[in-house]
Amino acid sequence: MGLRLSLPVLLLALAWHWLLRHADFEALMRQARGLPTWAWLAAGAALVCGHSLRALRLQRQWQHLRPLGLAHCLRLVLTHNAAVILLPLRSGEAGYLWLVYRHWGVPWRESGASLLAWRLQDATVLMLLALVLLLPWSPVARGLLLLCAVTVLVCLHRPGQLWLARRWPALVPGPQPGSDHWLRSGWLASAGNWSLKVLASGGLIMGLSGLDLASSLSAALGGELAGVQPLQGPAGLGSYEAGVWLAARASDTLQATVVAAALAVHAFALAIALGAAALAQLIHAPPLKSDPAPDQARAA
Repeated sequence: MGLRLSLPVLLLALAWHWLLRHADFEALMRQARGLPTWAWLAAGAALVCGHSLRALRLQRQWQHLRPLGLAHCLRLVLTHNAAVILLPLRSGEAGYLWLVYRHWGVPWRESGASLLAWRLQDATVLMLLALVLLLPWSPVARGLLLLCAVTVLVCLHRPGQLWLARRWPALVPGPQPGSDHWLRSGWLASAGNWSLKVLASGGLIMGLSGLDLASSLSAALGGELAGVQPLQGPAGLGSYEAGVWLAARASDTLQATVVAAALAVHAFALAIALGAAALAQLIHAPPLKSDPAPDQARAA
């Protein structure tokens, strides 16, 4: 336990030591003063819309057990997201299991399988975005590769579900009726969420660092890829900025500005996520009065 706690702290300290030595905060302030207010508002709205898509995915998955409004689902999503941000090694993920059990009575086995499926979806979407933004190929080649990858995923999706259900029936439930619906399956919600996050962060990085749009979007995706790794400090501090810096591939004259811009964009995204989670606590979502029978709670 001591090693699990001390290693992320050590990595966080090393990352911050490097970042503070290489960040050009004077250039950041000059760029920030020139960035219009609407750019910050648009980026914040895009981030909140991404969370709303995740709330829609949550609502569509469990509404067959108990109807719950989209605002209530948004509160659960934001609360879970805040726990992931604040707790190290992504231990806040366990909050999803507790919230789904508390509000829908879903047993931990089914909710754990649901969370695993969601994270596999997120990882797949991020890899598809990486094909488009990070590969040093021509746009046509990247587009064709993306089309091939999506075609393979569509063809393998349902057979893969059935194979997992047969191999680990105690952990992974089989596909339920209606689970292939475009809203209930969650694929488009995941794609929309990550696309909005990359666009919002990439737009701010472009405005704060002076990078072109393609490099800014690549940098934003690099930060997101680094931010989902399990071995990191709370809120991904340090690892996110390192991912932005690596993926930006900026020239020597812009590297210091990119590091400072990454810090500013990360702080902005954290402020939006935690501020929205705090405001969402004003939405009342009553828990179940009694737990349903286990056979009534099945993952979609």
